[in-house]
Amino acid sequence: MNNIALFGYGTVGKGVRELIDRNPLFHLISVFDRKEKEKELGSLLITSIDEIINDKEVDTVVECLGGDSLSYEVIKKALKNGKNVVTSNKETVSIHLKEYLSLAEEYRVSFEFEASVGGGIPLIYPLSIQKDFDEIYEIKGILNGTSNFILTKMQDDGMNKEDAILLAQEKGFAEKDPTADLEGLDMVRKGNILASIVSKKEIDNIDIPHFGISNINPQIIKEILRLGKTIKLVTDIKFQNDGLSIVICPFAISPENPLSTIKNEYNGVMIDGEYQEPLTFIGKGAGKNPTASAILQDLIRIEKKIPYPYQKITEKIKVKPDLKGTYLLFKADTLKAVNNPTFKQLKDADFICKME
Repeated sequence: MNNIALFGYGTVGKGVRELIDRNPLFHLISVFDRKEKEKELGSLLITSIDEIINDKEVDTVVECLGGDSLSYEVIKKALKNGKNVVTSNKETVSIHLKEYLSLAEEYRVSFEFEASVGGGIPLIYPLSIQKDFDEIYEIKGILNGTSNFILTKMQDDGMNKEDAILLAQEKGFAEKDPTADLEGLDMVRKGNILASIVSKKEIDNIDIPHFGISNINPQIIKEILRLGKTIKLVTDIKFQNDGLSIVICPFAISPENPLSTIKNEYNGVMIDGEYQEPLTFIGKGAGKNPTASAILQDLIRIEKKIPYPYQKITEKIKVKPDLKGTYLLFKADTLKAVNNPTFKQLKDADFICKME
């Protein structure tokens, strides 16, 4: 039996506990959180990081804290103390993946992060295997369930942005502050992780351009619908001979594109390789159960001794964003179509949308 220590008892943490309690392979022996959670957790609650990390009974740490500074401390200490680590935290993984993988190798433990990208979709593990035999050209997908939910409600149901955000928060898809979702920063982190796995290179989040949906309005929606297209916030990763391109921005997608059918909190990812026809992965990308399910996937792989030995991240690579194509640029009450725009032209617009 695998003894589990859980760090973070928020929405995802509660989902993880529910699934662990139903699975005889695992035993939850401690939960790190604030003193205020004592009523919910009873004797499981421990408020000292080191008390859990130094507990020899703990086999695996599940980190669901979010953020980076505290999570980094927990993950680093756990790996150095010979404990497996499973995390859903895309922020800390995108910043420290190289270091985490090196520590896991050095201390002969597993570091697994399936839940950091794509919610409940089994994505990172299959991608890690595919890249070992196939040359992957492009990964394109909807990787944020919150923004996709908001866009769906605005386009399909005619809701205004504020009401759609509020509904996403009520359903547990959006945080109290949804900025990271609306601005595309969440997708920057996820795009970084996917690109790092395939390229085996270290990438800085700050190098990845992102254009979000914070300034979307009914007029923009009306114009895109008039063109017979649907707006989706998309991560586009291209592996090119002369470098790596990652761009996060709204796309105006035609009905025949599989991504146009991905609605509400669902994610959809298309992987195009040399030997595989484009593979499409679809599943819920937001909410308690999808993320908790992905964490259980990693725990079961560890327990069955089949975790994927993720390869070392080597030197750093600079992102070279590919901005070729036709973009719709919205500024105040004007709309302009621009071919192959400059980065400055995109940044100066109130809202941009790439035609697909």
